Amino acid sequence: MANKLDIVIMDRAQSSMFLVDITIPYDENLVRAETEKKRKYLVLVLAHEVTAMWHVESAEIIPTVISANGLIPVSLAHHLRRLGFRGNSLAAKMQKVLLLDSARIVRRLLSLSP
Repeated sequence: MANKLDIVIMDRAQSSMFLVDITIPYDENLVRAETEKKRKYLVLVLAHEVTAMWHVESAEIIPTVISANGLIPVSLAHHLRRLGFRGNSLAAKMQKVLLLDSARIVRRLLSLSP
C-alpha cells in the first residue's frame, strides 16, 4: 500500500530512470529515515524490476529526506545534483514550503483549542 514511489523521472535519451521517494520525518529521525528508504528499496529490488519492466539500462533510487522543521541531511545536495539541479535554491525552496506548511498546521490546531 505504501510502496509507491513519489516521482519517477525517465530519461529516454540515456535509457535511465530516477526513482524519487520523498519523506518528511521529525528531526530526530532524519538519518534513520534516509537509511530506511535506501534499505527498503534494496530489499525490494525495485530498481531491477523497473529496469526490466520499462526496458531501460539503469534505474537509480533517490531518497529525498527533509525534516518537518526544515533540517536537511548533507546528502540532499548530492541527490539534487544527481537529478540535474544546481545550487542550493531548490533546497531552500523546499525548506520554505515545509516551514510554511508546518506553521499553517500549527495555526489550524491552535484555532481549534478553546
